[in-house]
Amino acid sequence: MSSTIAGKKIVFTGKMETGDRDDLAAQAAGLGANVEKNITKKTDILVHGVQTSHNAKSTKLRKAEEQGIEILDETAYRALIADDV
Repeated sequence: MSSTIAGKKIVFTGKMETGDRDDLAAQAAGLGANVEKNITKKTDILVHGVQTSHNAKSTKLRKAEEQGIEILDETAYRALIADDV
């Protein structure tokens, strides 16, 4: 069975509300995604958690917006992979 995110390059950033970021990254890798630490032109999806300072955008989030990369919050990401887990 192929997952929705198999073969996608995914970056996680920020503090997640419902789990540890490393656990989500490991789960994504288990579903066939290529989990990366930094945004590149080849990144497919940025999954972001809550921002730590009021109204602040992380560098990764700004870079993803500038490059037109798909940006999902934690809830949208979990919905995306719901049928795969």
